[in-house]
Amino acid sequence: MRFRLVASIVSMMIMLCGISMGIPAVVDFLAGERAAAERFALAAGITVAAGLLVRLMAGSGREPLRVKEMFLCTTLIWLFFALFSAVPFFVSAYGISWTDAVFESMSGLTTTGATVLSGLDEMTPGILLWRAMTQWMGGVGIIIVAILILPALRIGGMQFFNTESSAQSERDLPTVAKNMRAILVYFVGLSVVCAGCLWLAGMGGFDAVCHAMTAISTGGFSTHDLSVAYFNNAAIEWILTFFMLVAGMPLMLGLLLVRRQWQSICNNIQIWFYLRFVGMVIVLLTAVRWIASAADLSVIGRLLRESAFSVISVVTTTGFVAADYQEWGAFAVALFMFLLASGACTGSTSGGIKMFRFSILRQTIGVRLKNLIQPHGVFVARYGDRPIADDVLISVLVFLGFFAGTVVAVTLALSLVGLDFMTAFSGALTGIANVGPGLGTMIGPDQTFAALPSAAKWILVVAMMVGRLEFATVFVLFFPFLWRRNA
Repeated sequence: MRFRLVASIVSMMIMLCGISMGIPAVVDFLAGERAAAERFALAAGITVAAGLLVRLMAGSGREPLRVKEMFLCTTLIWLFFALFSAVPFFVSAYGISWTDAVFESMSGLTTTGATVLSGLDEMTPGILLWRAMTQWMGGVGIIIVAILILPALRIGGMQFFNTESSAQSERDLPTVAKNMRAILVYFVGLSVVCAGCLWLAGMGGFDAVCHAMTAISTGGFSTHDLSVAYFNNAAIEWILTFFMLVAGMPLMLGLLLVRRQWQSICNNIQIWFYLRFVGMVIVLLTAVRWIASAADLSVIGRLLRESAFSVISVVTTTGFVAADYQEWGAFAVALFMFLLASGACTGSTSGGIKMFRFSILRQTIGVRLKNLIQPHGVFVARYGDRPIADDVLISVLVFLGFFAGTVVAVTLALSLVGLDFMTAFSGALTGIANVGPGLGTMIGPDQTFAALPSAAKWILVVAMMVGRLEFATVFVLFFPFLWRRNA
C-alpha cells in the first residue's frame, strides 16, 4: 500500500474543500454578514493549511492507483472531506456541536439530506449556501465514484457497465476525461435550468439556486425549516418533481440527448423500469388516498401532485418535503417504508439499491421460474440484448446481502442507544439508502434528527458513508488480506 500516494490525493481534495469555502464567505460578505464571512474565512484557512501540510509531507505522487489503493483513497477522501466540511458549521455563531457539525456535513456530502439544524429561516445566506454546496459537491463526487471506480472494483454488479453502457457515447468519446467533462457539463447545465425554472415560478433567486443544487444532486437540503412546503406553490412542486425525476436517471442520458441517440434512450431497460415503477406507485397511492378520502374528483389534482412529489422525492432519495405523508394513513406509511430502500437509476446521484439491480433480479427470477416449469429447457437471463454473467448476478446478491445485513446491524445499534424500533429501523434505512427523512415521531418528514442522542448520530454518520460508497469499498478495508504485501 503506497500510503504517500494515497495521502497526496487526499490532500488535494482537502485543499479543494477549503478553497470552495471561499464562495459562501463572499456571499456572506456581500450580504453584510461580516462576522459570518470571517468565520468562513477562518474555516477555509484551517482546511487549506491542513491539506497543504499533508501534501508537503506526502509529496506529489503521480503514479496510477492500484485497486486496493482505490478502496483506501475513496474512503479517506469521503471521510476527510466530511470532517473538514464540518468546520464551517462548528465555528459558526449558531452553537453547533462537533457531533452535529459532522452529522450535517456527512449528510450533505452523501446527499442524504437528514438534518440536525433548525431555525434555517434566520441563518445567514453563507451557511445555507454551504449546506447546498456540500450536497452538490457530493453529487459530483459520487458521479466520479460510480463511473470511474465502482465498475473497476466490481461492486454490486457495476462491472456490467464496463462494457454495457446506458450510453453508447462512451465508446465515441476518445478519453475518459472527455467523458467526465461532458457529464459534468450536463450536471451543471441541469442545475442552471432548474434554478431558472424555480425563479420563474416565483422562488427567490438565492432559494432557487440552493434548491436547484440540492434537487439535481438528489440531496434535499432546503433553506427553510418547512422545506418545500414553505413556498406553498404548486408550480414549484411540479418543477421540483420533474427535475428530481430527471436527476434520478443515469447522467449519461444528457450525452444521449445532445447526440440525439433516441434509439439508445428507448432501449435503456433501467430508465423504463424506473419510470414504470414510479408511475405505478404514484397512481396507486393517489387512488388509495382518493378512495379513503371519499371526496369528489375535484381533489384528484392535489392528491396527484402531493403523491408524485413525495414518491419521487423518496425514490430518488432526494428527501424534499411538501407534505407529511405519515398523515396519509397506514398504507402510505408502509409503502414509504419500502420506498426508502428502492433508489433510482445506477449512474445517477441517488442512493438506495437502484433500479438496475431490481431489473437484474427480475430477469433472473423469471428465468428460474421458467426452469421450474421446463426443467430441460435452456433459458438465459438477459439485460437488454446481453446475457447476464454469473459474476454480475453474484455481485448484485452480495450487494443486497451487504445492504440487508448493514440495515439490521445499524437498527440494532440504534436500538441499543435507546431508540424505538420504528425510529431505529427507518433511521437505518434512510441513512444507508441516503434518503433523508425517516418515519416516526422523532425523525419523521416534519422533524429533524437533532433529538437523537450523540451516539445515534455517530452511528448514522458511519451508516451514511458506508451506504454512499456501496458497502464493499469500506468493508474491504477491514479484511486482513488487503494489507498483505502480495495482495
